[in-house]
Amino acid sequence: MAVILIASSALALGSYAVGEAISEEGVEKAITETDAVGELTDNIIQQNTVNMGGVYGETMQAILKSDAMTDYFTEYTARCLQSQIYGEEMEELGSDDLNMAFSRGTDECIANGTITMNKGERAMFDTALNLAMPALTEGINYVLSQMNLTDFVDEETAEQIEMARTATSDEVRYGAAGIAILACILLFALYWRSKSGMLLCGILILVVAALFYGVSMMIDKTVTADGAGLVLSRQMMYIMISYGATEAMKVGTVIGGAMIVACPIFKLVFRSR
Repeated sequence: MAVILIASSALALGSYAVGEAISEEGVEKAITETDAVGELTDNIIQQNTVNMGGVYGETMQAILKSDAMTDYFTEYTARCLQSQIYGEEMEELGSDDLNMAFSRGTDECIANGTITMNKGERAMFDTALNLAMPALTEGINYVLSQMNLTDFVDEETAEQIEMARTATSDEVRYGAAGIAILACILLFALYWRSKSGMLLCGILILVVAALFYGVSMMIDKTVTADGAGLVLSRQMMYIMISYGATEAMKVGTVIGGAMIVACPIFKLVFRSR
């Protein structure tokens, strides 16, 4: 029963880990920790189109560094990665959305004093930005293509993701969870005399949680040690896997810890009857 509980709980938590790894939170964590958007912004600044003829070079650089633009590029990069994970086609950046993002970034920079414009200057800037937007959009999409931000997942990784998703589908997850619950019930019955079945279940689930913690730590060490030699997409995938394993560890720790804490109460209640 102990072996069955370990295997089934590991499978259930593994399924949960995969789901968390490719979740919006997992993707955004990978983007943030690798500074993918910072690298993207730096590469965009190097493009001649961003200077708008040299007239608004410093202004455009300040806007690109704004929170509004960072959020916009983070959201777009996250959509790129998730669309590839789920096998969907991702469109290039569009001029209209990019124009609105720059407008929000300009408002932010004026509000916090990063750039200074009166109403007349703002109108002139908006006119120049609208005229330059097609070339600017083309330039940014070119940078995206050079950074492979629309090609995070290679064919081999895509196959691995699909295999993991199939092996840890909802059916597998709930089936494994059901087997784990059944194993717990049987352990309760086997150790009914000593009332220690719940304690044993809690300890075994904590062992499984510790395994996921070990996986997370190993991946983190790999990223830390080899980060400079890893391509951006590979760094991001490692961080996502580490995030999923950590979240699974947390769930396993809560469940296992709760069983251990509840064990003395369980014994008191049933020994008094």
